[in-house]
Amino acid sequence: MKQTHTDWRKYRKSTHLASADLDAMETDGMPLIFTIAEVKFETGVDVSGTKMDGIFCYFTQPVKPLKLNSTNNKILAGFAKKGGLTGKDCHIIENWKGLTIELYVDRNVKMMGAITDGIRIKPILPVLQKVLPVFTEANFEPAHAQKATIEAIKKHYSITPEMETKYLQYGK
Repeated sequence: MKQTHTDWRKYRKSTHLASADLDAMETDGMPLIFTIAEVKFETGVDVSGTKMDGIFCYFTQPVKPLKLNSTNNKILAGFAKKGGLTGKDCHIIENWKGLTIELYVDRNVKMMGAITDGIRIKPILPVLQKVLPVFTEANFEPAHAQKATIEAIKKHYSITPEMETKYLQYGK
């Protein structure tokens, strides 16, 4: 008999992100870093069977939207301030578009007198790895004309050992 391993969290009926969703993503090794596509105030939204008003955050990645709470709103406003917005502009939710955030599950959230799991935004902006373009033979002529060293090329491009050897031989 074939044994199956079904994770219940992947089959929950929910319309918006919940801690179980993040737990399942984490178990699958998915990063919990998302870029905000849009934030807007909506009324009468069906959040897993309950109609509610609130501020909702939509992402560029294929993930459910997140209903924001006051704690997460304050963190986003702080990020907007660090991004150069001042005064009331930090608190304008439409200005949060484009922010990249990291979510986590806080196991100690107080809600209606009980302790429960809740989604939080990490209060530190995630450090994103810069993806460098690949250095190819098409780059040889401009790099050679600038007398670019391998060290200078590596600051701006990803270069394979084979391409590095070819470039060093170029023009000799």
